[in-house]
Amino acid sequence: MSTPYVIAVMARDRVGIIADVTQALQGLEGNLADMSQTVLRGYFTMILIASFPDSVRPEDIRAALQATPGGADFQVGVAAPGAALPGESPRPRDNQYVLTAVGPDRIGLVAAVSGYLREKDINIADLATTVDHGVYTMMMLVELPPGADVGRLKNGLRIAMEDTALSVELRHHAIFRMTNEI
Repeated sequence: MSTPYVIAVMARDRVGIIADVTQALQGLEGNLADMSQTVLRGYFTMILIASFPDSVRPEDIRAALQATPGGADFQVGVAAPGAALPGESPRPRDNQYVLTAVGPDRIGLVAAVSGYLREKDINIADLATTVDHGVYTMMMLVELPPGADVGRLKNGLRIAMEDTALSVELRHHAIFRMTNEI
């Protein structure tokens, strides 16, 4: 039997963190399923899902990660999801869209967009933001509720974001991928 865990690791970025983390988990017979990692302004962040033999406890995972070279500086979170996770990552669904928003940087932009999406019962599956020379950019993978009127949603989103000065676009994930692949 195996137990799945969701693991988060944060630290100042340096060469070799991914190797250290994955080798420590391999040492506990951890089987990696899904992983997302990025560096934000010199700060390494990773979240992953891995399954371990039932004998491995959350404290064992934390201890193994913090015993790696430089691991004493890791901030580690380990959580059991409470139920078995599906064996495979879900494939993109027909209701997935990419929402991009670009405008002058100011407080409350993510709150404004995410609040509007919540009101419309739209789930944010993935989100990335950046600010460069005073321009704030958001990219979100969103999941629309069944039967959503996409044209009406696009128009409503543009109107709702006028006060924020954000330029927003909503494209089906397949169209976005086709127009942005090299």
